[in-house]
Amino acid sequence: MQVTKNIIAKKYAVAFLNLFFDQITEVYINRLFRLKDFLKKNKLFYIYLRIPTISYLVKQKALNRLAQYFEFNKPLKRLMFLLLDQGRIDILDKVIEKIIIVYRQKKNIEMFKIFSSHEIAELEKKHVIKFIKHIAKGDIITKFMIDKKLIAGLRIQSNTFLWERSIAKQLRDVKRSIFKQVGIW
Repeated sequence: MQVTKNIIAKKYAVAFLNLFFDQITEVYINRLFRLKDFLKKNKLFYIYLRIPTISYLVKQKALNRLAQYFEFNKPLKRLMFLLLDQGRIDILDKVIEKIIIVYRQKKNIEMFKIFSSHEIAELEKKHVIKFIKHIAKGDIITKFMIDKKLIAGLRIQSNTFLWERSIAKQLRDVKRSIFKQVGIW
């Protein structure tokens, strides 16, 4: 079921981008991120929109207010109303996520998440970004996060790339090696 929703969401996203690609900017993408986060945190919003006793006009007003709050114009409103009409409003957050992914693919922009075991200094962040730019083919966007499970080290990850140097990785490698010797792996 989840795979089907993802496929349908991607089809809506591609159709949306085919129509409105030239109107989308990075500011627009950032607003889409904020809307996606809102929808993921407020799943009850979908439930209210699926209640059959609430009139269609009230549902449209709710979507209009949401679009107005996040400063969206007609294209995204049309998408929201289309999903509402077709009874698929519950995949709006997935469609928005796919819009962001497909847009970045078309623009040759790759998102890298950098996990570190502790907060790193700005100079170190610049060195990491320089390393990523050396590896990446197009433009990059970076997001630095803390992951205490790394123990000590760094993990750089995108949709197509993974690089890790940490004690946690060394421990996983030792565990894998032991399991291979015993014949469990």
